[in-house]
Amino acid sequence: MLSDPIVALATPPGRSALALIRLSGARAFSLAARCLEPFHPTPPRTVFRARLLHPDSREPVDDVLAACFPEPHSYTGENVVEISTHGGLVVPAAAVAALVAAGARPAAPGEFTRRAVLSGKMDLLQAEATADLIDAGSPVQRRRALQQLDRGLSNRLTALRAEILELEALIAYDIDFPEEDEGPVSETTVRRAWCVVRDRVADLLKTAPEGERLREGALLVIAGRPNAGKSSLFNALLGTERAIVTEIPGTTRDAIEAHAVIEGFPFRLVDTAGLRDSDERIERLGIEVSRKYLAAADLVLFCEERDDPERDAFLAQVQAPVVTVRTKVDLSGGVGVSVVTGTGIPELRRRLAEVAFGTLLALGDVEPVVTRARHRTALERALVELEGFWTARQSGVDAAAAATHLRAAVAALDDLIGAITPEDVLDRVFAAFCVGK
Repeated sequence: MLSDPIVALATPPGRSALALIRLSGARAFSLAARCLEPFHPTPPRTVFRARLLHPDSREPVDDVLAACFPEPHSYTGENVVEISTHGGLVVPAAAVAALVAAGARPAAPGEFTRRAVLSGKMDLLQAEATADLIDAGSPVQRRRALQQLDRGLSNRLTALRAEILELEALIAYDIDFPEEDEGPVSETTVRRAWCVVRDRVADLLKTAPEGERLREGALLVIAGRPNAGKSSLFNALLGTERAIVTEIPGTTRDAIEAHAVIEGFPFRLVDTAGLRDSDERIERLGIEVSRKYLAAADLVLFCEERDDPERDAFLAQVQAPVVTVRTKVDLSGGVGVSVVTGTGIPELRRRLAEVAFGTLLALGDVEPVVTRARHRTALERALVELEGFWTARQSGVDAAAAATHLRAAVAALDDLIGAITPEDVLDRVFAAFCVGK
């Protein structure tokens, strides 16, 4: 049941100075009173010192600091007790075990945040942003997650929902007062309102490719002929010596993947085997792996030591955007990059960010962005229904029947925000959360 008291470690297990345990539920205070001596639920949100005891044996577990958060003024909207114990593996585990013995049950992954959503403390988009903020591996990921947590996307969707409802109200007025042909519900008025909301939904959808890429990291595949400087450039962008570099062509036999932050954005860098015809079986297998990565790439960095006569033929086979770079300019001169001198590396990093995340760079940190496939799918549904409304209206369909498309568009946005969300959707959203969140 939703009111069952749940408990979990809210900090990562392992050697540390402190650990935080979270207890939530209608009976959280009475349960905590069985384990904490003394127990001071008032004044609320005030830290007090206590000894944590096993409720049955009264064996001391730890000296702790605790604070009580009465409903609804807590993270979950329920009564919450947060207990700080000493860190490590044994002490926090024993503290959780004591609270379980007192009547709590171990929380499921994301159950605290799930309860926050169900109690109205946050919407589903904010819950997802909480997970994204925890998982953030780059500055831009952090800023975007924080913006969504602050209801940036929620507010935009709420405004879109209101605009669709206003359009539906116009249609209802038209049905009730059909004689007002040139009144406030003229065809021009309806079309203008429809165009505005349709365009705003479409504009938000345009952020989805780069928004989803932001969560996962842009797949940047470094390709080119053997000994074109790919591995050296891979190491330079990564900031560490991950790939083996020699003067022998064909040194890289398999793809090497690593995460990097470039201009604040997350990238998954892949150093691939040099592309050439080869009779050696192992090298051929490596080249085949390279081609598979190229097919899945978000962006390709094509390296060439000098003008490659087969470059155009290669580029014609690649679907992703390609940035071509001249390498080893410390030896050959000209415009390009050198990992030896650092020439051109800062400019290349900026160029990669512009190509992979140009839309997000143009938007800045103010405009909301669609970052999940779930968001994109719901907005696509809303856009289809909006288009369906206008098609029906232009086809002479009964106004009331045409308006059903508007109600379906509102329902799609409600699903996205989490106003009406089936249990299976909640299960999928919270499955990836850590237990203590």
